[in-house]
Amino acid sequence: VSPDGLAGSVFGEVVVQMPIFDWTVDVTTGDGKFYFHVDNKLNGMNLTRVHAEVITAGTTGTTDIQIANIDQAADMLTTKLTIDSTETGSDTAAAAAVIDTANDDVATNDVIRIDVDATSTTKAKGLICTLVFALP
Repeated sequence: VSPDGLAGSVFGEVVVQMPIFDWTVDVTTGDGKFYFHVDNKLNGMNLTRVHAEVITAGTTGTTDIQIANIDQAADMLTTKLTIDSTETGSDTAAAAAVIDTANDDVATNDVIRIDVDATSTTKAKGLICTLVFALP
């Protein structure tokens, strides 16, 4: 196995899971609902996959999530993570999240911010975001 082959496999990925809201708490809008410090193990890696999950689905409208790199002053998604009405995960969203390849890289000591830009009219409860990083 070559280093490049390993870096391009799931064994070269680093998965970061963040509980944004407790399981019984309504998801609310606002910037900085969670912050994540980039360790040196992630230095030079790119954000390659994202997922959001709620414990209890919201209804009417979507829950929209943006990921921002504070140190680069840039949003990392060109199409936000969305969880559709009555759904619990972003994997079934009508519009899939799109990672901005011009702003997908992270460096040691970057700070990543999770923003909730919209919520369903009947709020979802609990929110977990998963970010997957890999070497380019």
